[in-house]
Amino acid sequence: MKIDRYIEIVTTPIGAFNLMPEDVLRSVKDVLSRHYSKVEISVIHNEVELNAIAVKNPDLVISGIKYLGFCEESIKRNSSNKIWFTDFLDDNHIKYMGSSRLALEFEYDKSKAKERVGNCGLKTAASFIASPEEFKSSEIFIDYPLFIKPLFEGDSRGIDAQSLVHNFKEYEAKVQSIHDNQQTQSLVEKYLSGKEYTVGIIQDFAHGTFQTNPVEILVEKLNGNFAVLGFDEKLANKELVLEIENDTIKTLVSELALAAFRALDARGYGRIDIKMDDDGVPFFLEANLVPGLGHGYFYRCYKLNGGNSYEQMLLDIVGNSLYAGTCH
Repeated sequence: MKIDRYIEIVTTPIGAFNLMPEDVLRSVKDVLSRHYSKVEISVIHNEVELNAIAVKNPDLVISGIKYLGFCEESIKRNSSNKIWFTDFLDDNHIKYMGSSRLALEFEYDKSKAKERVGNCGLKTAASFIASPEEFKSSEIFIDYPLFIKPLFEGDSRGIDAQSLVHNFKEYEAKVQSIHDNQQTQSLVEKYLSGKEYTVGIIQDFAHGTFQTNPVEILVEKLNGNFAVLGFDEKLANKELVLEIENDTIKTLVSELALAAFRALDARGYGRIDIKMDDDGVPFFLEANLVPGLGHGYFYRCYKLNGGNSYEQMLLDIVGNSLYAGTCH
């Protein structure tokens, strides 16, 4: 007997605004269609199709969309005219999976996420924002090596072997590269040389609890000394995702991830990246509050921590989102 609920999966071909590939859309629809009475996919090309979502009034919306724009000006990253999709859903009293605009804005700008987390008393590496030719060598106040990444990009875009810099010449080259290729400023951080982790989080609204699923990410070191998890490494699946066997470490990274998740006002589900320093102290790196719903990191976190199946993971997140009510 299927559950009598109408679920709408929403996507868009506009720019790079949708984070849910076609194969994932179909997988999610296939799974949910076995359990819910009505599951449909909507593709938004324009404002008319956006407004049609409100007319359909589904019980729950699932999407990989953070914001939309329907003209050349509104699709720019810094446009004040972009339409935050969760704002649209909130205004129309439609439930949705995941976090509201407030949390997504923190996630969107990595420096704001770090500031928010730091203001809540949590550890995150020293950092600053940089544009090409903005600083002289003498003005770099953090000791090398430094780690440089785009301020606004996700999925490790713009991160490669040149992201780890050991001197001012390398620093200038990477900041310029990010400006040219990602059209954004750079976030420059003190490099943390310890192990890297990511923690998948699922919120259980019915019981007021959170399921934390931490894993270790192991990347081949450069020159035997440093490890960089870049876009190409992720694309080629060169990294290893491992179960954490040490209970103390598992607890440390889980507690930091959950504290960061709460500090960012995230809800529903998400993923928090963490890295340790030389002394084994964990630091917040960044958040992914619209994690992929395919068989990537989020699912691997779930599976390595005793998760039942891909199907059950989706049902857990959807069931919790339906229970949560309309308040965001």
